[in-house]
Amino acid sequence: MSTPLHQKVDQTIFLSMFCVFRSFFSVIVIYFFLPLTGFTSDGSAQAPSAQQKFQFELPLGSTAKRADEFLVTLRPPTSVQALESGNDLLLDFPFIAPAGLVRFKIVSTISRTDGLWLLSLSRQPESGSALFASVALEPSALPEVSLLLTLSKTQSVLLVARAGGKYYGLQREIKIGQTTAPSGQK
Repeated sequence: MSTPLHQKVDQTIFLSMFCVFRSFFSVIVIYFFLPLTGFTSDGSAQAPSAQQKFQFELPLGSTAKRADEFLVTLRPPTSVQALESGNDLLLDFPFIAPAGLVRFKIVSTISRTDGLWLLSLSRQPESGSALFASVALEPSALPEVSLLLTLSKTQSVLLVARAGGKYYGLQREIKIGQTTAPSGQK
């Protein structure tokens, strides 16, 4: 038999769990459904519009020339300026990485993604080509990829995804730290 003290403790635990669940559920609802309402998190309304074009400013010393040379070889051909906004793309990597192997995680939440390309926007890519990686996917596949790339210098990278015949782009910069010899050694 439960004593009144045990019942009180059980009720307190139940109420605490209910409050945590309710708070968690509220956050999930806001996170997933607020974008559908057309309001931003600061309460201002967004004008309904078609897909936004991909716009970015290249960091000093970067160029889209080699990336454009590669993008015209795709079918259908495209260019950096013709890319749609890649707000539904995730390009995850360390903000600052040591020279050498760097892990990249690429995720697309755009339905029917059938191709992913990771390109360098450096002025002179070491390989002579802007292409770091190319991944062909079945449209029904989960568009999530992990890559290990060898990088030796800071550079801008461009993630391009093809979904439903359209191209989407996301540009980021990865900083590569220089390795130094331990103190006392030359």
